[in-house]
This record gives sequence, C-alpha cells and structure tokens, in this order.
Amino acid sequence: MKTIRNKGRLLPVLLFLLLSIALHAQQESHVEENPEKYFTDAESAAESGLIPYLELQDYHPEKPLDINKATAGELLEPGVISAQLIAGLISYREQLGPFLNNYELQAIPGWELEDIRKLLQYARVLTGIDTRQQQLSEGFLSGTNDLVVRWGTSGRNSDRYGQSLNSEGPYFTRALRYRHTFDGRMSYGITAESDPGEAIFRKSNRHGFDFYSAHLYIRQLGPRVRSLALGDYSARFGQGLLLQSGFAPGKSAETALLARNGRKINQYTAFGEALFFRGAGATLACGKKTELTVFYSSRRRDANTKVLYSPDSSRMETIFTSFQTSGLHRDSTEVADEKTVREQTGGVSLTYISQSGQISVNTLNILFDKSWAPAPAAYRLYTFRGRYLGAGSADYQWRYRNLFLFGETAVSGNGGVSTLNGAIASVHKNATITVLHRQLGARYQSVYAAPFAEVSGASNENGLFLGADVRWTRRWQINAYADVWRHPWLRYGVNAPSAGHEYLARVQWQKGKVLTASAWWQSETKQANDPAEGASGLISIRRDRFRVHVISKISMSLESRSRAEWSWYRPETGGTARGFMAYQEFVFRPVERAFSGSFRYTVFDTDSYDSRIYTYENDLFSAVSIPAFSGSGSRVFVNLKWRLSERLKLEGRFEETRVRSRIDTQENVERAWKIQARYQW
Repeated sequence: MKTIRNKGRLLPVLLFLLLSIALHAQQESHVEENPEKYFTDAESAAESGLIPYLELQDYHPEKPLDINKATAGELLEPGVISAQLIAGLISYREQLGPFLNNYELQAIPGWELEDIRKLLQYARVLTGIDTRQQQLSEGFLSGTNDLVVRWGTSGRNSDRYGQSLNSEGPYFTRALRYRHTFDGRMSYGITAESDPGEAIFRKSNRHGFDFYSAHLYIRQLGPRVRSLALGDYSARFGQGLLLQSGFAPGKSAETALLARNGRKINQYTAFGEALFFRGAGATLACGKKTELTVFYSSRRRDANTKVLYSPDSSRMETIFTSFQTSGLHRDSTEVADEKTVREQTGGVSLTYISQSGQISVNTLNILFDKSWAPAPAAYRLYTFRGRYLGAGSADYQWRYRNLFLFGETAVSGNGGVSTLNGAIASVHKNATITVLHRQLGARYQSVYAAPFAEVSGASNENGLFLGADVRWTRRWQINAYADVWRHPWLRYGVNAPSAGHEYLARVQWQKGKVLTASAWWQSETKQANDPAEGASGLISIRRDRFRVHVISKISMSLESRSRAEWSWYRPETGGTARGFMAYQEFVFRPVERAFSGSFRYTVFDTDSYDSRIYTYENDLFSAVSIPAFSGSGSRVFVNLKWRLSERLKLEGRFEETRVRSRIDTQENVERAWKIQARYQW
C-alpha cells in the first residue's frame, strides 16, 4: 500500500495542539461538552435518532426538570448519566424524602461532582411557586412556540439530482418545523421537509412538501394517564431486543452508560422519514407500582416491490424484498418505491416498579399488507418472511447497594431466542466496572430491534463486553473496554461462521473548567471472505485508530478544539491502508453580543476508503453532520448565528470539501450552504 503523503501536515497539527494548551486563560467558564463522546461509532449514527437527543440539550436548560418529581425515565432521557446513578438517586429520594436543595445531591452514595454538574444542566431541585400548578388545558395556548425554517443545498455528488434531467425538483433542501411546548408536560407541532431533487407542489408532490409529520404529546394528563402520544412518536422497550426506534447508544468510552432506560413513548420531531410510528400510544398507571404502556401505529413505508406470477400466469402476488430508509424521492425509480407497503404495529408493556428496580413484560406485533420476501441467500436462511411477525420479551433493572443489574430476553414467533444481561458495579469510590453478555440467536427475528451488539438487529451473535471507568482524581479519567464476539451463522460478505474482538482505551485530563485533553485508541479485528481468486476461507482484518483531542477556553468568548487522528487497515493477506485526519476549530460566543459562530479547518489523507475517518461536526440547530473522510484533501466549514432580537435568530452554514484524485492531479470541489431562521415566542 502507498504510505501517507504530505506528512508535513503533522507539524501544524501539533502546533495547534500545543497552542490550545498554552493559550487557555484561567477563566471560570465552562468547556462545552462534546456530544460525540456518547456515540463513538459515528458511522452508525442515524440523523433521526441523534436530532431528538441533541435537542434535549437545547431544551432542558430553559425549563429544567424537578428532581423531586421527575421519574427515572425522564432523568435518563438526555443520556449523559448512567442508569445505576439515577437508580441510586431515586432510591435516596424515596427513603429520605424530597431534596431540600441542589447541594444535597452530594450526599447520594456514588455521585461525584462531575455527575452532579451533568445533572444540573437539565434538572434542578425546584422550590417556591411551581408552574405545574397551572391547568394542563391552559397549555394549548400558553407556553413557548418555536418555528424553524431552513433552506440550503447538499455538497454530496450523489445528491446532485437537482442538476439532472431525471430529478423532479431543484437542488435545494427546504424544511420547516413548528413546535409548541408547555411546562415540560405538553408538546405539539408539525414538520415538513423536502430533500434536494424532490418536487414541491408539483409532479409527485402536488400536495406540497415530500414529508409531513405532526405530533401531540402530553405528560401527567391525570392520575391515571402518565403520558399520551397522538400522531408521530418514537417507542422503546427494555434493552432494545424487541423495540428501539429512538437514539440507541452503542459502544463508546462512556462504558457506564450501556444500560438503557427512558420514556417508553416519546414525541417525534425529527426530519427523518423512517424510524417512527404513526398512531397513538399511552402509558397508564395501574396502581402505585404498576404501569401499562400500549401503542398502535399504521403507516405506509417505502419498499422495493416485485410482482410474482403463478406458473400458468393465472394468479399474481405483489411482494416486497426490502425497505428503503433514505427518505429520498427524487426521480421516477425512487418515487415508485414510495409508500408501497402498509405496516401496522401494536405493542404492550406491563411494568412493575419497586424501590430497588423494575421488571417488564412486553409484546410486539407487526402486520404488513404484502409479504416480505427477501431474495434467497445462504446468510438469509433465518430471515423473516411473510406478512405477520410477533414477538415478546421480559426485561429488568435491579439495584442492590453498589450493584446494578439489567437485561432482556426475547422470543420471536418462530421460536428464536435472544438474551442480553449486564451488570454495573461500583467496586471503588473512583472505579466502575461494566459487564454485558449477549446471546443473540441466529433464528431470532425482529424488525425494530437495536440492542447493544456488533451486528445490526438482534440475531446471530454471542459476545461478552467488559468495561471500566476510573476517575482517580478530579483531573484524571481513564476509560477502557474489551469486547469479544462470535457469529454462529453466515453474514453478508462472510460465507462461514466468524468471530471478532475490539479494544478501546481513553485517558482524559481536565484542568478545572478551562482545559480538557484526551488520548484515545481503538483496535478492532473482524473476519471476512478471502478476496483472492478461487479462495474459499476467511481472513482477519484489523482496524486501528488513535486520536488526540484538546478543548480549551482561550477566553470567556473563545474556545479552541484541536484533534489529530490516525487509522490503519490491515488485512491478513498483507498490505496496510493508512489514514490521517486533523482539524483546528474555534468557537466564539462573545459576551453580550448578538453574534456567535464556529470555524473548522480539516486536512485528511487516506490510502483508501477502508482507512476512512469519521468525525462529528457542529451544525445548525436540529441538524447533524458526520462526514467520512477518504482520499486526500481538506474541508472547511463556518457556522454563524445572529440573534436579531430576543425572539428571532438567524443561522447560516457554509462548507467546502476539496479531494484530490489518486490517479491524476484533478481536484474535486464540493460546496454546500444552508440558512435557517428560528422564531420563538
């Protein structure tokens, strides 16, 4: 393989890193937390799941939860504190009564100042007059209104359908979203969106935008109705073996966050067109310690369909072979797959809640109006086929002193079984150990499963995960994990049972609230088919990544973020593909100024797509950007925000990517921009 060119780029990167450390000022301002740390596997992150997660960070500071009244699910919703710590908080509250103030949180066993700081970003011990004394009916007119209007272009070549005669619409994205919220108990709104190349008010979209979504979500409707969702919503049960349609954290350095919890039914406000339900759902109190969650959904989904004829051509049947989840309807081929399959989904979850934990019994039933018939292949031997799929599961969470247990076992209609069980233990005041075992049967069938696993779905994997979180002092934090697994049946591109393992280590040093520096290493080995002509066995492929990251406050108004990352792709057959990426970013938020923004310059050089590097980028409100860097080139983006008044904000983003060809000197340039107005009243 060819070695990395332009190694001279390493010098300015190192200078950036040293500059970030040397120039930080001793200001008591807070270094903004990077959400990327909670989804390290950025390449598998979905926009529809990440947007609601990121918006939670924007909403709660303005309307904090009441720590004395919030449920465990509500406190876990932002996804930054482990289920073990929240269980300890709930147990402390039930045993000793309501907290008197925020300082009392330091008395909860196992809680550190860093954990309390994270919690206080979105929850408080509220005192005095509580706005929840207002009647819920007042919330339809009272509360906060939020209108977002977006217009822009996409820089990806594959999306430039607006410049093709085959596309139905221009090369622009158009979106708007209105949302009304009241007291954290009510939310309703409407979302409309069209991707670049999609028609608007013409051709296949004569009704206007390509995608519409609406929701009404109410909490604490009465003593019996804890939550009610109408229209579009997301849903989750247990640890994701049966159902997970929202944000699902996977492997990351934050090993204590693996246990999943949160509201089983939640509002859906993202622009994604695939992973949501449309209908009604509710969580009902059936006593002091029992609650029942039920939901029903009926909606049409995009899918590839095919017409089958009987041998004598006297009968015909329409089937579908796969779902289309991109949400793109730009030309006649994509429009032909639009809303071709009706899916009806119903779910029930009965939960018993005690002071030490909870246990739930769940069921999920899915009915299609056409048969699902994937193309025959050896690795699809146990794949679901037909119109109806039913499954059930039982999940639990239990806390005993410093030990937190969680898990779920699910059974599909064909008898396939999958189980996942874990434990989080505080073995020392400064150390937490996480263990998670999974045995996902090859015969288990699911549609909406997304548990912690190496594979997508919840089948064909046996594995063991061991993680450690060590906070030796307030300045030092060490995270590490080891994950080993085996696939007992074939997979796509792997024509035999296979195995793999992955290791990660991260060391982070923090100086007060002004400087955070970390070093991060990850190594993963998987098996794949031997690409050699005539070969029939498997080979091992190893991927390694090493990252250095520094965040510092240069002043009260300016923050610096620097990163350098290397990757290596090593197949067993020989040859190594290398990759390198580095960026320098500045985030400026002038005190008492209407302007703010960020600027990042990135350089990258990879030998092939196999050694590509992903990175998370700050984008506009309610938008996500996770580009993959492959080839040799550079990328720059600028985000600007202008607060015209207390109610009106304008945002803009410009990005440019330059990639040089490995074959000749030709340079490919991709530019994109978008502007957004946000009006709140």
